[in-house]
Amino acid sequence: MNPHFWWYVSRSSGMVAAVLLVMTIVWGLLASTKVLRRPGLPAWIADLHRGLGALTVVFVVVHLTALVGDNTVHFAWTELFVPFASTWRRGPVAWGIAAFWALVVVQGSSLLQRRIGRPTWRRLHYLSYPLAVLTAVHASTAGSDASSPVFRLVFLMSIIAMTALTLVRVIRSTLLPPRPRSARPVVAARGRTASHRS
Repeated sequence: MNPHFWWYVSRSSGMVAAVLLVMTIVWGLLASTKVLRRPGLPAWIADLHRGLGALTVVFVVVHLTALVGDNTVHFAWTELFVPFASTWRRGPVAWGIAAFWALVVVQGSSLLQRRIGRPTWRRLHYLSYPLAVLTAVHASTAGSDASSPVFRLVFLMSIIAMTALTLVRVIRSTLLPPRPRSARPVVAARGRTASHRS
């Protein structure tokens, strides 16, 4: 086996996880801004958004496991979960650890959405934005592929896509009036009450 096998796995899985994270956020913004609003599509968009988020977690786990198995730079498990515990590039690694815990909160709140309520889930879900920033800083400072033209191109396109969709969402939420709630459930309830009384 190549002595640098786990180092290659850690690099590749980390970059794939970063790309999947961006795709998850972009797809979530597409759903929330109703850019892809068509009959029958919203449920499919939500499913893909959740699937991309789950894949992101899988590749983050692969990334962390490969770092522990790597012989080039030795990492203990505690150094991957406690900020500034690592002796190798302490600051850049700490950015990645902060991104990991932000990911845990975002994904964990999504799994517990029914228990914690939608308002709380929504507030915690906004951590996706600092999560993306932390991931970008970690990848550009700790990663050995930050100088790659492909990495820079993907990084720039990701920033442009996320910024544009975030602006669309902010504009739609501030300028467009809220949609009125349907009165059908109230009418139905009154009908049932009237029939019950009669």
